[in-house]
Amino acid sequence: MRFLLLASFSAALVCAQAPGVVKFSGLPAPQKTGKPAKPCSELRSLTNYEISVVRASIVGATEAVPEHCRVSLFIQPELNIEVNLPTAWNGRLYMFGNGGWAGESFESAGRVATRGRGLKAGFVTAATDTGHSAAVDAGASFALNRQKLLDFGFRSLHLTAETAKMLAKVYYGAGPAKSYYEGCSQGGRQGLTLAQRFPNDFDGIVAGAPALFQTGTHMARAYWMKGQNENPFPAAKAGLLAKLVYDYCDAKDGLKDGLIDDPRRCDFKPSVNLPKCAAGADKADCFTADQIRSAELIYGDVMSQGKRFFPGWPLGAEGGWVGQEVPNASGSSAWSFYGSQFLHFIAPMAKGGHYDADPATAFKQFDIDKDPQRLEDLHNIMDANDSDLSAFKRHGGKLLLYYGWADPQLNARMGVEYYEQVQQTMGASTDEFARLFMVPGMYHCSGGVGTNQFDMAVPLVKWVEAGAAPVRIESGRVEQGKVVRTRPLCSYPQVSRYKGSGSIDEAANFSCVNP
Repeated sequence: MRFLLLASFSAALVCAQAPGVVKFSGLPAPQKTGKPAKPCSELRSLTNYEISVVRASIVGATEAVPEHCRVSLFIQPELNIEVNLPTAWNGRLYMFGNGGWAGESFESAGRVATRGRGLKAGFVTAATDTGHSAAVDAGASFALNRQKLLDFGFRSLHLTAETAKMLAKVYYGAGPAKSYYEGCSQGGRQGLTLAQRFPNDFDGIVAGAPALFQTGTHMARAYWMKGQNENPFPAAKAGLLAKLVYDYCDAKDGLKDGLIDDPRRCDFKPSVNLPKCAAGADKADCFTADQIRSAELIYGDVMSQGKRFFPGWPLGAEGGWVGQEVPNASGSSAWSFYGSQFLHFIAPMAKGGHYDADPATAFKQFDIDKDPQRLEDLHNIMDANDSDLSAFKRHGGKLLLYYGWADPQLNARMGVEYYEQVQQTMGASTDEFARLFMVPGMYHCSGGVGTNQFDMAVPLVKWVEAGAAPVRIESGRVEQGKVVRTRPLCSYPQVSRYKGSGSIDEAANFSCVNP
């Protein structure tokens, strides 16, 4: 039963972390249009000592997809890759990433939809399961096999890109003129891994909400969950906390619009600004001393051996805390799931072996002052926080990053601080090839209280192929099928500012300015 629950929760989290919104509206015309040079079925003959082509067959046109050649490949030990080659090709490759611990089926709803959008726009599409099946290796259990861990960390990404390009060259007689990658969450981390480790694989990369300091994220979760287990924040008061935070912070950017433009510019402190319950009382409209300390733990930086190890959580994500930071009605939370999976299956104990399988016990065993020092090997495999992107820049690559300021699952400050480190390393030329767009009020990859519908892929293609660097990207909020608000997303550090007249729900009435 425990395994079934684990597999079910893992699958739910993977589905919730699909790649960012891709519409391909207004896609620039390709420089050339490819047509098949040989029958799809002949791609099966490409099987060799390294690659097994399991299937290569034509899929007829439907309302969802145009006619295309679907190819399924297998690479040892358990790496599955799928490449789809449209009969009418736009000359480009589009590879999309994974979510959660990866391993999702190629037929999962999110992957089918993303594949369909790419094919409709004329791209060759490519995806991988990163070397394991989530249905077989639930959660992070795949990592007990070191090769699977290496495949998850980086190997599968490069092999998928190379394999897709090879298939395109054989099928059409020419490889892609340009290659693009897009992913969010784990997929965002994969995008940065490609830029850092395999800088020649892609011409353009969209990395949304990247889990770039992955080992640090999981250890910070372990630290916070250890504290939460000892002194839990009540789920019933997360909504009240969110209201009080927004009431205090909303107007500090000059416009009361239900959004916190940049939570770093709000000085809200639980110990100062929350209503305190009388001693011995715990009412619905106030917070006890223990509850205030619990909130401050989450907002506070994680310290290790007296030094800052990981940034505290930004204000504004409280509306998404339940099920993430604090347990939901069934007692589950993403932080507990991911943190305990990392400890049990990936991070070794100092004495050898692994942390206990029970999350509560595993968190008790975790020591923030000692354990981070033992994970250098994992840092090299799983993290993507190298700020030196010189090789990617030399290749001519372009990188678009985005993050929701209200993300309750991955820390937005981690993303901003990484981009600032890139600026320090690469200097004034950074925005010539890499730009960050922060999304006020957006949760993890989508959702939240802000605008969360946007297309990063088309601006990226225009930047790569026409040299048009994006300064602002239009975004919208859709409720019940209707667009209720539009806003510009601005190239960091610029922010969106109201011009002073017109509807605050129309992007035309906002400018991108320096804060």
